[in-house]
Amino acid sequence: MVNVCFLTPEFYPVTGGTGSYVYNLSRLLIRCGNEVFVVTKDGGCYPNLAEAIHTVFIKSAGLPVIDPLLFYRASRRKLSELKSYCKIDILHANLPLIPNFAVPRDLGEALISTVHSTWEGEANAVKHEAFNRLNLNEKIVRLFTWFLKQFEYDLLKRSDRIIAVSEYTKGEILRNYDLPAWKIKVIFNGVDLEKFKPANDKVAIKRRLGFKEDELLILYVGRLYSRKGLPTLISSIPYVVRKIRNVRFLISGKGLRDEEQRLKGYVKKFKVESNVCFLGYYPDEMLPRLYQAADIFVFPSIYENMPFAVLEALASGLPVITTKVGGIPEIIDDGENGFLIEPFNARKLAERLLYLVENPTVAYEMGAAGRKTVEERFNWNKIIKQITAVYREVLA
Repeated sequence: MVNVCFLTPEFYPVTGGTGSYVYNLSRLLIRCGNEVFVVTKDGGCYPNLAEAIHTVFIKSAGLPVIDPLLFYRASRRKLSELKSYCKIDILHANLPLIPNFAVPRDLGEALISTVHSTWEGEANAVKHEAFNRLNLNEKIVRLFTWFLKQFEYDLLKRSDRIIAVSEYTKGEILRNYDLPAWKIKVIFNGVDLEKFKPANDKVAIKRRLGFKEDELLILYVGRLYSRKGLPTLISSIPYVVRKIRNVRFLISGKGLRDEEQRLKGYVKKFKVESNVCFLGYYPDEMLPRLYQAADIFVFPSIYENMPFAVLEALASGLPVITTKVGGIPEIIDDGENGFLIEPFNARKLAERLLYLVENPTVAYEMGAAGRKTVEERFNWNKIIKQITAVYREVLA
């Protein structure tokens, strides 16, 4: 049995990709007989975690800029307290959101760091965006990239092993930092195949969620940040609605402040208000139904390493149209289990959407191929074996 402690600023059920990663690893580690602790930010209402995860919550002040600093300071204190009454074998940090100074040096037998993205990549993704269009987090990343990179490098140097979530991520790390390649293990993110699966009755699910049964639903799931490429998606809509009237674009996710209002401004500019629905943050327990109601999934991001939303859509049997960036081509085989397009290309996105609508057999076969892809390569039950092999290696 191994005692593992995760440090993450987000966790189930108020979660993004990193939170989903930590939650799934935690529940599977426990099923394998290990003890798991999670030090994380208190996002509000947490359900009873039946998987017996020992969760240490740090109260959030809800203040931009200040809140992360308070979390880092408090997490260091909480980790030190944890050490006083529990033996930790593995401390597992999640980058880029965890800086070096948040992690005590004398906690745990070994330090593992999973890199979900890099600060250099995050900064490059928004470097061409007008500064006044960026949210506060994006402005900080662009202004202080060099500073954030130093924290990132310091923690990576300390780490006994680094898990990169894609080959692309490994390449990013090696390009940016003087680190030995042998230290970096590529282990993909996974998806819960029981939670996310194809619909048995799509029409019934559409009705249950309040959509018309004959309505074609195009879905996006993710944060409403600049690097997600949503203006490209919105720009593609006029091309689509000229040929298809009964289509609705569903945008599920939230931004930091006024991103949704700005995107609604784009929608108004293109006069497609009746074809777009902003759903806000969709509760985690309801998200599988939303994927099942959808007909096509789109993800026009500018920068990604191994996006959970794409994996969830594939697991749900949806044909996927996404961008040829980062680690996405390691998931999508263009023309087989999805379509890859260049970022910012609204016309090509519209062409691919119309092609799938006009060729439903192709869309179905693409969705089935996507499901097979995640079953074979992105199954959490396989990935947990790779993670625990890394744990055993550093503890040997």
